[in-house]
Amino acid sequence: MKKTILLLIIMAIFNCCKNDNDKPTNPLDQLPQVTKTGENTAGCLVNGEAFLPNNGSVIPLSCNYLDGEDFTLKISNKINNDLFTILISIYNTPLQVGQTYKLNTMFETNAKSGEYFINTSPSPSPNYYSTSPTVTGELTITHHDFDNAFLSGTFWFDAINSSGEVIEVREGRFDMEY
Repeated sequence: MKKTILLLIIMAIFNCCKNDNDKPTNPLDQLPQVTKTGENTAGCLVNGEAFLPNNGSVIPLSCNYLDGEDFTLKISNKINNDLFTILISIYNTPLQVGQTYKLNTMFETNAKSGEYFINTSPSPSPNYYSTSPTVTGELTITHHDFDNAFLSGTFWFDAINSSGEVIEVREGRFDMEY
């Protein structure tokens, strides 16, 4: 009887230990939860794979909302020696809760753009992908806490490079202080 109880205790201890390999295998399950509380989280799927900020990047995650009308969200992920970045920009536009904004330009002064680039490659480059008038996306603001200065929302976009290749950014979400 004592051996059985001891065996049950040992099995319970092993079952309670968290295994580092318990990471979800479904890419959507690897993304942060959709929240509206200023958690400073963001992520999306890029061509079906989870894209999350990591500490290998100098600035893995940032959000700016300047003067109530210039918004940027940047998510960076460094893998080996390559830096992959998602950048969403909406300039000269006050953001409103419940509004959906079309991402349909390249980065410019009055940008409403979604970008994906590798190693800060500018356009034209096969490592720089951007929305355009025909390759588009959307950003939706789901929450804005003015007093505590944070925004929450969702996004998706397609982006094209100079070679005509398209990447798909899907299921994007953010809950960021600015």
